[in-house]
Amino acid sequence: MKKIFIYFIPVFLFGLLSGSATAQSGLLRYADRKLAEENYFEAGQGYANAYAKNPSFQAAKGAAMAFDVLRDYPKAYNWWEKAVTFAEADDKDWLQYIAAANRAGEKDAVFMALDSLDEEQNGAIRNLQLDSLKYWYGSEGNAGLKRLDRINSSSTEFGWVKDQQGRIYFTSDRGGESDREKKALRIDKSYKYYNKSSDWTGRDFLSIYRMDTAGTVTPFEVPVPGVFHASDPYVLQEQDIIFYTVTRDIRRSKNYEVHSELYFSRLDAAGKPVDFKGLPINAPLEYSIKSPFVDESNKRLYFSSDMSGGHGGFDLYYMTYGENFEFQEPVNLGPVINSAGNEIDPFIQDGKFYFASDGHPGLGGLDIFTSDRNNDTFAGVKNMGLPYNSPQDDFGFFETAENRVLISSNRPESSGWDDIFELESLYKDFQALVLACDGEKVSGALEVSLTEGNDKINIGIDQIGDGMLEAEMAPEQDHEIQIKKQGYFAIQDKDLSTRGLASGSLEKTYQLVRIPYNTAVYVDLVYYNLDESVIRTDAQASLDKVAELLKYYSFLNIVVRSHTDARASEAYNEALSEKRADAVRDYLGKFGVARSRIEAEWLGETELANDCGDGNPCPEDLHQLNRRTELLLLAFPEEGRAYTMPPELQGVDLCDISNIQLPEELPTIYFGFDQAELDVADMMALERVALMLKNMINRRLAIMGHTDNRGSAEYNEALSKERALVVKNYLEGKGIASDRLVYEFFGKTKPVNDCDEQPCSPEMHQLNRRTELILPSIPTPKKNWSRKEGQ
Repeated sequence: MKKIFIYFIPVFLFGLLSGSATAQSGLLRYADRKLAEENYFEAGQGYANAYAKNPSFQAAKGAAMAFDVLRDYPKAYNWWEKAVTFAEADDKDWLQYIAAANRAGEKDAVFMALDSLDEEQNGAIRNLQLDSLKYWYGSEGNAGLKRLDRINSSSTEFGWVKDQQGRIYFTSDRGGESDREKKALRIDKSYKYYNKSSDWTGRDFLSIYRMDTAGTVTPFEVPVPGVFHASDPYVLQEQDIIFYTVTRDIRRSKNYEVHSELYFSRLDAAGKPVDFKGLPINAPLEYSIKSPFVDESNKRLYFSSDMSGGHGGFDLYYMTYGENFEFQEPVNLGPVINSAGNEIDPFIQDGKFYFASDGHPGLGGLDIFTSDRNNDTFAGVKNMGLPYNSPQDDFGFFETAENRVLISSNRPESSGWDDIFELESLYKDFQALVLACDGEKVSGALEVSLTEGNDKINIGIDQIGDGMLEAEMAPEQDHEIQIKKQGYFAIQDKDLSTRGLASGSLEKTYQLVRIPYNTAVYVDLVYYNLDESVIRTDAQASLDKVAELLKYYSFLNIVVRSHTDARASEAYNEALSEKRADAVRDYLGKFGVARSRIEAEWLGETELANDCGDGNPCPEDLHQLNRRTELLLLAFPEEGRAYTMPPELQGVDLCDISNIQLPEELPTIYFGFDQAELDVADMMALERVALMLKNMINRRLAIMGHTDNRGSAEYNEALSKERALVVKNYLEGKGIASDRLVYEFFGKTKPVNDCDEQPCSPEMHQLNRRTELILPSIPTPKKNWSRKEGQ
């Protein structure tokens, strides 16, 4: 807590204490006299000596209150602990004890004392809001503070600021004993002069110091003459100007009070002040002004003052100024910011208003608070909690352009009365890049959940643009993230952890894969006898395989599309095709396939495989092509459903949907000697190929014609071309685009059996007279991903 202009112990309490102690010993009377002089340093020692001679409530309480003012919190707690053991101690004394225990870091003592008092009956507890300590201690942030050892000393240091050249300014009382020749000064609220060899604290006067970029610390001599204390430096970033607080040597013939004032100076190239000018509202014999902060973008000077008309002790104000620093009238920031207590050290960054206060609910002493600022409107006040605040005094919030956060505090870690600390985030910066299959960042909003620890506590995570996520993660913790988007598989990473993470950040790249709704992964055909719906023996193997696939892959359903030939009436054929669909459902049901996973269609004679319709006579074997049921296995058949990634597909690259399309056994078409015609069996085999290509539009087909070795090379090359083309033409007739069909012909150059080297049987020659069908692999181009892209 600052030595000037900050901490205030009600003087009337000391008056009450002094008046009730007149009958005490000489030591106690000496302490009372020092208390009346407001020489708290000597008073505290006097009360302690009096208690050593004769323990009493008056001596213990007097020592406790003196050390409270001196901010020697361990001693203050020790004396309050003694004071409340006496019968004279009342509820207000207990509250003082609780506050002292809190400032001394004795949390257990605080909670025990709170539990022992009747909060409902004791308005003082509610007013002090000490019960809120339990909330703050239970909401401890995962961050820490580190002392700035290059600046801090055994003296007091506070108020770290940085100018545009990188020089650092701060306040300290690290001067020498030679300064004791100055008249001592009371440095609390009123600054009354005393002709003593030391002031009320027994410490030196405050001065401003500067540390250059090389780390050398030197005094910054303010040009204002006759200054006792100089503090609160604030340097502008856009002009070479420094504001500061001073307490001047003002001579009068009688006892009086001197208050602090605000001045500003222009700086030369070396950073030395070349002039000085005070604010037009300075009134050092009426009120104090301190804690300057300049909002250069809006040309406003913010400050703290106890001038009349405020809401409590010190309030925060601003004054608008012109190009040459002509200041307008002060404007009070209002009751949202200002309280019945004291508000100091304003600071603005990125739309946030920061300040210190002992009037808003907090952990004890001065705490740092923040409020959202929109023009001149403030949206509430929030205590920044641990570790920014402590049971002691925390103030002087400053954030640099590099996002360094500095505060001042007299918490137990301080080496002097006050030290300057830098916030050291223990959190790890988590960044996630969410990419689509094409390597581009996923556009639009994402639904993201990030949890921490075994209890799966939700922590905040922000989407800062397309496919970019950011969060702060606690160290040495296991985390889990889930990322969702309509129409995509959810991402779930259960192996996210900061355990053992040496760096300050954790970066991940995730791929969000679109759900391939209604993607055909396998097809087959089964055929029937004339006017029958019984499953034939040659169809059972196909249905057995389909049943096994449905049992193994939970994300598959099947579409059963049954047909008839064109003989008989349309109504009869529709009914017959329904029976054929039912026969397939019943067959699959024997394997435990639920009927809900089977979609049946009966189409009668409406989708013939050839021209054997009414009025077109056809041989019997061609009618067979129409007596069929098409079997289509579809992945993720419910459009719009939020499917989770099936365990069977873990590790499968689903950006290429061919990876979930099951291998097809493609037929080889064999031909008679010197022939290039298809028979019905060939057509039945090609019907299945056509069904696959119609429903798997990402697939292409390679068609390769061959001959046996008999005949010339030229003749066989032409014949192999015919054999490839007859298959290609058949499939094109089924509606397959020609650019999906690649054909080649090799004549007799690639036989299955090399009949030039050995005599071949008719069967061996037959194996050479063929057209082979192959699904060529199509490489998917990969995009180079870079975390730097878009960042």
